[in-house]
Amino acid sequence: MSDRELILRLAISLLFGLIVGVERQWHHKNAGIKTNTLVATGSTAFALISLRGFGPTNNPAAVAAGVVTGIGFIGAGVILRRGGSVQGINSAATLWATASMGLAIGQGFYKLAPVILAAVLLIQFPMGWISKLIDKRSGLVSPRVLYHLKVRFTPSGGDAVRAAWSSFASRSGVSIVSYSETQSGESEALLETSFGLSELRSREMTALGHDLAGLPEVTLAHWSSETIVTETD
Repeated sequence: MSDRELILRLAISLLFGLIVGVERQWHHKNAGIKTNTLVATGSTAFALISLRGFGPTNNPAAVAAGVVTGIGFIGAGVILRRGGSVQGINSAATLWATASMGLAIGQGFYKLAPVILAAVLLIQFPMGWISKLIDKRSGLVSPRVLYHLKVRFTPSGGDAVRAAWSSFASRSGVSIVSYSETQSGESEALLETSFGLSELRSREMTALGHDLAGLPEVTLAHWSSETIVTETD
């Protein structure tokens, strides 16, 4: 294999890894341009070294297996567990696919490598939109936004307040994190709750606030939300 061919394969690998990395960087993932480009070029480099550097006794399959094992360690580093959710699996899988693309280029499979690149981009873009649409329609509760509701009312209005809240919370698309009721003497009671909502249900929060504020026994109905910044995939 000529030096020109070596440089060509590394250049193609760098370009393909860069393309995958741009998509990851655009979506603000930890494994972005530099990581995916390094994984692609590194995989290609190991494949080239196995072809040219180890002589006729070389076993390319063993080198490929070593690359796959190494990528497993890198992928494990981007997978995080936060509470009941696991994030970073998509980024780890992307690194795995990028490594396979780099190995294909290093072995000279010029027809296979572009197909892998196209498959990765197809999965990340059109299939990403499809998965978000499915999540939206299925009532998936967003892990990124937490809602807080506070209602003050006279004790005689407790049943009406609880009925309004139960009517809202009993339907799909609501995940209650905390709920409490306290009473100050005989004049005032306080309901406080925190919960997650699906995208469709989040549009109903303003109406819920108006309904609760419209009850004659309610003296205060206030809701707020906070965004929780996390790595989602």
